[in-house]
Amino acid sequence: MKTILYTKKFNENIKEKVNIILSPEFYWIKKIDIPIKSIKDAKKLAKSLFDLKGEYVFEAFKIKNTFFAVALPKKLNLNIDKKYINSIRIAQIEFFDFECIKVDENYYLRKIDDLIFFFPSSDKNCILLEDVLKKIKLSKHTFSLERMNKTLLIYTVVIFLILNSSFLIKTYSNQKEAQKIYIKTREFLKKNSLPLTSFELESILNELKSKVKKEKNIKKALEIFSNTPLKKGEFYKKISFDSKNYYIEIHTSKNLDFYFKKYFKIISSASEKNLYKAKLK
Repeated sequence: MKTILYTKKFNENIKEKVNIILSPEFYWIKKIDIPIKSIKDAKKLAKSLFDLKGEYVFEAFKIKNTFFAVALPKKLNLNIDKKYINSIRIAQIEFFDFECIKVDENYYLRKIDDLIFFFPSSDKNCILLEDVLKKIKLSKHTFSLERMNKTLLIYTVVIFLILNSSFLIKTYSNQKEAQKIYIKTREFLKKNSLPLTSFELESILNELKSKVKKEKNIKKALEIFSNTPLKKGEFYKKISFDSKNYYIEIHTSKNLDFYFKKYFKIISSASEKNLYKAKLK
């Protein structure tokens, strides 16, 4: 059965059953860096990691000891008749073992910090998509966008209960009844493998807030990189970052300081023969 990478530019006339791999253009993906032990716990956290408007299906999965959360829109209009869709998967899972994939002359996929992104222009050093599709063995992790998301939406409620348990006990006239509620709440937390103390919950919340802020900054930077005014034959050779700075190399004869200084502080840059290098903050 044929397997295809579905992008926003896809315009093939499909008249046979196909397995679809969605380009990163169609979903939001995040690494889960806080300490969790199981997929069950990852799925409970998935929705809280995203700040999105609209209806989404939230899922979680594990690749090589790393947990990931993904959000896919429930209303995903694919330009393929439903009767020809055998399965739907995502590029993050199916292409995880590849650093760079050339989709066509205008687009490529690149893995950055374990996350796969979709970029305009093309990197000549990437492996061709058709070669990748011949090599890969599809995973068992498929997505059904019609189903309602049944992930437990309990995390925020539980945090509220624990952080306010002392208030509840003080305001209830019947102390015994309040104590019963407190005990049931803790039993619920233990049953669902959630922290038992407000200190642990606050620690996790602060860590999540820091993670979300960092990933929003990275996403904004990647959007800026994807809109770099490159001509045919010009492409990114390298994109990397640490906790403070971004490092880029672009195959071009132009000095691109004029573009990047609008969005970043340029720590250093150099324009050599057909290569622009920069360190940005």
